[in-house]
Amino acid sequence: MSDHATERPRYFELLELAETQSEVLAFWLTGSRGKARETAASDYDCVLIVRDEAFETWRTRHAKRAHGLTDCSVMTMDGLRAHAAWGGADAWDRYSFTHVRVLVDRTEGLCQQIIDEKARVPDLEIAGFVDRSLDHYLNQTYRALKCLRDGLPLAARLEAAEAIAPMLDALFALNGGRLRPFYKYLAWELTEHPLSSGQALALQAPALLDPDPKTLGRLLRDTELLFRAASHGPVFDAWGDDLAWMRG
Repeated sequence: MSDHATERPRYFELLELAETQSEVLAFWLTGSRGKARETAASDYDCVLIVRDEAFETWRTRHAKRAHGLTDCSVMTMDGLRAHAAWGGADAWDRYSFTHVRVLVDRTEGLCQQIIDEKARVPDLEIAGFVDRSLDHYLNQTYRALKCLRDGLPLAARLEAAEAIAPMLDALFALNGGRLRPFYKYLAWELTEHPLSSGQALALQAPALLDPDPKTLGRLLRDTELLFRAASHGPVFDAWGDDLAWMRG
């Protein structure tokens, strides 16, 4: 594998093309470098937005990896709008758009607006997304507690580990529709961009990796207190008598 010393010219070549070629509508870095979180081993993940009539030519020439370190995606504006659409198969990639700033923009800010919209849960979807995430978290907590009751500690750890993602989904979305970060960025997000509501609870989420009934019950009670105050009580009520058992 080549080193980044040979790869940097490839990135700057793309940047120069974006700055000088009118067929390019926008250009930015995504990945770690797009969030200013790069290390010496970080790739250059670039996005080129081009005019419709230029798409095939630019995709053929530039949508490729050079020595595995410079990755260039070529899209049209419609392709950008469709990518990582809420509810779509690649919606998992929406976090990639967080903290990203367009470096070259001939769209009068439209590309940045689309990026900012993709970097969060849509306003009309927040309440339902939080409810579904909470129910998933409760279900995993229930399954983990049953495994502990039945003397299956490994199974309990696996079930509880699956509760982390929906718990964090609900906590981040509760804060203005923020998206759960990729775990690589979780500690950074909680340090540099702390949650205004539920920060302490989010910091405790990794405790689910080593569950016991006391820990699971405590986290559930704290979660319930927070989300009932935010009008999500019906999700907990739907669990009926099982909720009291899970609380411990």
